[in-house]
Amino acid sequence: MKHRVIKILITGLIIMISFILQSTLSLANSDVVATPNLLLFVTCIFGFMRGCNYGSVTGIFCGLLVDIFFGDVIGLYALIYMYVGFFSGLFKKMFYSNHVFMPMLLVFTSDFIYNAFVYIFRFLLRNKLDFSYYFEKIIFPEMIITTFIAFALYKLFYILNEKILTLKQENTLSFDK
Repeated sequence: MKHRVIKILITGLIIMISFILQSTLSLANSDVVATPNLLLFVTCIFGFMRGCNYGSVTGIFCGLLVDIFFGDVIGLYALIYMYVGFFSGLFKKMFYSNHVFMPMLLVFTSDFIYNAFVYIFRFLLRNKLDFSYYFEKIIFPEMIITTFIAFALYKLFYILNEKILTLKQENTLSFDK
């Protein structure tokens, strides 16, 4: 029980720090269109490391933060982030500690899918049909920046994940004695 509370608190802290950094970067760089999507990175990595359920719940909370503070409708971003976390969790069986390529590829494709859904629901339904402009100016630069952040921070998230799993094993072993 104590392990579960610690895991929830650490995850919540990571989500809040990522949200604050992402909000600060997007507000500070108002002339630059693309900023890294740190919440998407967190959702992908937690789904990839811990599975579909954990990724989905992380995605719901990340999406609700975006919906509450920046969205027009509550639930759109929560739904998109939830699906991104769920589909990232499907690749948990391919999780290897020393491979960085799979998480980077996952973040890259998840960012494209996320931005495609944002384009569909926010622009295409309003009859704004210039996808090539949106892809060139927003989607592709954000994919590159977010993937670079994934490359830089993946090992940190992996070490944190291992420390939490090690804590769980220590508690389980000490309880059995």
